[in-house]
Amino acid sequence: MRRAFLSIALLLAACSDVSNPAVGPLASDGAGVKLVSNATASGLPTVVEFGAETCASCRHMKVVLDNVAHSTQGRAHVLSIDITKDWPTAEHYRIQMMPTQVFFGPDGRETSRHMGKLSEEEVLARLAAGS
Repeated sequence: MRRAFLSIALLLAACSDVSNPAVGPLASDGAGVKLVSNATASGLPTVVEFGAETCASCRHMKVVLDNVAHSTQGRAHVLSIDITKDWPTAEHYRIQMMPTQVFFGPDGRETSRHMGKLSEEEVLARLAAGS
């Protein structure tokens, strides 16, 4: 029992050591952080979907967001971040559940977020509300 506790304690200590290159990048170093920053700096409303290919609700949202991206082409940004491939970005935006949609207004500020599935109409309404 003591050996297992020590192993867990050592693992936790290693994971909390941000200077340890074996642990990985800091949360702000996620590739998606720059992608989201560029989109929100563009002056257009933005929705960012945080999910994963392995999540059924996320796959449903992908279809919804593809339709939203098509219907708002040039008037809004629609991004998707797979948190299984870019966990630092999910940590940066404090994602607790998937799917989570985070909405940003044209000024780049977060206007709302939603955990779970949304319809195409709801996504469009939230994008318009943030404009």
